[in-house]
Amino acid sequence: MPAGNRAGRHGGRSDLDSCRSQHGTSFPLRRTRILLRVPDPQSESCSAPPHAVAAAQWPTRETARSSLLFSSGRIGPYSTRTRSWVPAMVPWRASDNGFVTDDVLDWYGRFADGAPGVLVVEATGIRDVPSGPLLRAGDDRLVVGLSRLVDAVQRASGGETKLFIQLIDFLAIKRRPPRNVFLSRFLTLTPALRALRPRLDDAALRTHLESLDDDVLATLLPARELEALRFGLRERVTDTHLPHIAALPQVLPGLFAAAAARCVRAGF
Repeated sequence: MPAGNRAGRHGGRSDLDSCRSQHGTSFPLRRTRILLRVPDPQSESCSAPPHAVAAAQWPTRETARSSLLFSSGRIGPYSTRTRSWVPAMVPWRASDNGFVTDDVLDWYGRFADGAPGVLVVEATGIRDVPSGPLLRAGDDRLVVGLSRLVDAVQRASGGETKLFIQLIDFLAIKRRPPRNVFLSRFLTLTPALRALRPRLDDAALRTHLESLDDDVLATLLPARELEALRFGLRERVTDTHLPHIAALPQVLPGLFAAAAARCVRAGF
């Protein structure tokens, strides 16, 4: 558009357009130019790719059957029909006391419908201790449910899937308590915290800490206490000041062996 026409149309504003809102207020909008560069089809940048693209070709049934993925495999003393593998996941479908539920059977049954070579059951606790809706193998009463899981996978896969189970030991993992509950009951009052208000008794000191905002409290609490406040208590294998953790090297071999024996009885 000629410059004169733009100036006449917008009152001499050659680079601004005037826009009126529904309330009658005018405000300028700056005109923007966008330049597009179209390459020359004959230039080198549009030449054919240096490598030819192979034509897509679906494998035949015979080709797929003879591939390495669908060939048999060996895992120690075990053989598998194919080399496809469904790794362990954590579906959180067990009961709160670690029993196999119908939801667990449905979960693994859907994977078994595809008849993978190997299907690995989720992390299963070797102790009969609270660990959320995860499977357990820490007591004989759990064997019946694990047997149901083995049977369900065998039926769904037509006996073609090898079922493994992943055994694990859980340290304490507790839910995050409300802020006031943690500070009034669970927080360990260290000498450094007591030094903040040396004239206060423990109850009064806890009340004082509750009155502080989160940013200030974060600068005062030890790292592990702050973690417990924000996420809940998390035990670690390095907490060897705790007697039950210091004893793990002595007790774990027997616990794992007993849980493994129960899984064998269940059919794994």
